[in-house]
Amino acid sequence: SGPYRQELGSEAVTQGFGAPSSEAPTAFTINPTRCGPLGDVDLLAQSWQQPGLPKSAASTLPAMGGCEALQFDPRLGVTSESHVAGEATGYEVDLEVPQEKTPTGPATPDVRDVTVTLPQGTVISPSVANGLAACSEAQFGLHSGIRGACPSQSKIGVVTITTPLLAAPLSGGVYLGQPECDPCAPLDAQDGKMVRLLLEVEGAGVVVKLAGHTEIDQQSGQLTTVFTEDPQLPFSDVTLSVFGGSRAPLVNPSGCGPVVATASLRPWSTLTATESSASMSTTEGCSAPGFAPSFAGGDDKTAQAGAFSGLVVTLSREAREQTIGSVSVGMPPGLLGMLKSVTQCPEAQANTASCSASSEIGSSTVTIGAGSQPYAITGGKVFLTGPYGGAPFGLSIVMPAHAGPFTLAGNTGTGAEVVRAAIAVDPHTGAVTITSAPLPAALDGVPLDIRQITVDVDREGFVFNPTNCNAQSVLGTITSAAGAASAVAYPFQAVNCATLGFKPGFKAFTSAKTSRNNGASLRVLLTYPKAAFGTQANIKSVHVELPKALPSRLSTLNHACLDSVFNQNPANCPSQSRVGVAKAITPILPVPLEGPAYFVSHGGQQFPELIVVLQGYGVTIDLAGETFISKNGVTSSTFASVPDVPVSSFELTLPEGQYSALAANGDLCVEKLAMPTTFTAHNGAKIEQRTPISVQGCKPQIRVLHHSVKGKRATIVVSVPSAGTLLAGGNGLSRVSKQARGAGVVTVTLRLSKADQRFVARHHGRRLMAPIHLSFRPSRGKRLEAQVAVLMK
Repeated sequence: SGPYRQELGSEAVTQGFGAPSSEAPTAFTINPTRCGPLGDVDLLAQSWQQPGLPKSAASTLPAMGGCEALQFDPRLGVTSESHVAGEATGYEVDLEVPQEKTPTGPATPDVRDVTVTLPQGTVISPSVANGLAACSEAQFGLHSGIRGACPSQSKIGVVTITTPLLAAPLSGGVYLGQPECDPCAPLDAQDGKMVRLLLEVEGAGVVVKLAGHTEIDQQSGQLTTVFTEDPQLPFSDVTLSVFGGSRAPLVNPSGCGPVVATASLRPWSTLTATESSASMSTTEGCSAPGFAPSFAGGDDKTAQAGAFSGLVVTLSREAREQTIGSVSVGMPPGLLGMLKSVTQCPEAQANTASCSASSEIGSSTVTIGAGSQPYAITGGKVFLTGPYGGAPFGLSIVMPAHAGPFTLAGNTGTGAEVVRAAIAVDPHTGAVTITSAPLPAALDGVPLDIRQITVDVDREGFVFNPTNCNAQSVLGTITSAAGAASAVAYPFQAVNCATLGFKPGFKAFTSAKTSRNNGASLRVLLTYPKAAFGTQANIKSVHVELPKALPSRLSTLNHACLDSVFNQNPANCPSQSRVGVAKAITPILPVPLEGPAYFVSHGGQQFPELIVVLQGYGVTIDLAGETFISKNGVTSSTFASVPDVPVSSFELTLPEGQYSALAANGDLCVEKLAMPTTFTAHNGAKIEQRTPISVQGCKPQIRVLHHSVKGKRATIVVSVPSAGTLLAGGNGLSRVSKQARGAGVVTVTLRLSKADQRFVARHHGRRLMAPIHLSFRPSRGKRLEAQVAVLMK
């Protein structure tokens, strides 16, 4: 009742209550846009007389109808800051819901559920995890009605809501909510429990909060954001902008061309949702992505030849190049690991990230995500395993599936992702090649976009350098997920090889027992001096020449195994080609390497090779010796490529038998046997010697090898079996004694006495048959006797 005054700037307008207005009429209240029963209106009152005794009453509102007449026409818009394919960028999603403004017509129904699916190919970038935090339920305070306290590190965008209820829009932020799973499995990511979105806007004293989630398609990584049971409040426009920059949460599709985003909005007035779509496109960076990864690898501690060191391998690719699919790295020969010092992780534990510390040999780091600031996952561990992928050894590389506030289940289900790799050993060079299984392209639907991988094998006393100081390379083949292959190399060279010693010992033995049917035997033993590990150069090649007394047995050579059979499986070679056995002891393995020796025919070569197959601890090494028989029947063997691997001893036995490798010419006990031998080390050192062949099984005896007469002197060459004293003499001859330091040959000279000279003169030049008696007194054992008759003038 009475007049009222409305202040309009400096003017004062006085109107009567209820007087007509010049402004367009506007509705003050709006009925609910949800049909059906609305529930009760509750009243609570108390009197002045009895303020402590309130009274209540309730009235049921009539059911609301007419929802079918309400018009609902939402529209979707999606744009990205950058139009470069595969680039991390900001995104803006706009939802427009036109509002009915006339007070006489039905209002626009309020939005109840919103589902927005971003274009195919728009995915999450792991780079967003840099410095990212999550906002907890308590910090957000969904139903608190007051401004929340989410950390700034959890803010990933801004939002603006325009509503007809207020003169100015509401504005605020988009926050990443605390995941509802820890660790999160693929199903959690698909159901939206991993990525939760929290919206908070305010203005005109009003605070509005919404909680939603983002579902991730496990096959394509496509993102669908859902907000359900939104409050029954009208809005005409919602604009949500996700931050851009190098740490942008979203990445453009990797290909060019138009893509479509869709929205499904359901109002409170009906159970039916209304669909809308928006098109966008990437127009730059449309050429097919290349693949030129970089690579580095080698010793990270010391390049000292033969010494313990470390090994670091790093590979990387540029943004928007093809993603890395698998890796193969070949180490230089001689760059090996001390397998004896590490416990192999069993297969079950290797696949479930549960290897023990005794199997750990190093660490790993992986960098993932688009942009200039990819996210680095540290704390990975590398374990040595038993056989994997057909190779004698393997690796279990365990990476924490953790990025920012997210902990994923990984392929182990325990918050870790395991990548396996096979370690093969070249049977000819001993060089190691490491080949990974396919690398994971995504975790829980999030593309990893691997940018860099670093593996650091730093276990103390494990990796050691070659004893060869020639320039070598760490070689690799990096294959993209699309199948492109890139060959890479990084230089490697050990130093100070000249400081290494080279003093192998070498002995040879044969048996006195020989025959036409079973041939002869030979056993050789190579030993290294007991010295600190890494102070001796390893053998690179060996050349030996056998004496004529031990020729190759041609009948056995004719039964050599064909190389086609040998290369498929040496065990399939005929038994006649198996001519010996060998055993090598190396400090890097806990067991010896043992195996047979075969004659192997290569067709075009003149003589078969002698190949020794050494096996043990899953390792196979083939030592190939080229055989050559000279015109005068001397057999030589050259092992030209011995692996750069340390050995404590090596023993090769070629026994006698029906198919023995060697035959025998004459009695081996008669003459001194030796074979010229040349050893060459990997550091270039060389040893040339005549290696004596000890004949075992000879009966203790002295033998006259040959004798001669010159004038009145007789020279006799005698073979003695051991150290001792040789006595020689006879009627009419001088007596001579000579010391022997060991088994070998002793030469004595005797003269004709004067009495025998007169005897020869009386017989007018007739020759004298002078018997010579030989007696040998060994240092140990019985005296040995022999006799020879010499014709003297």
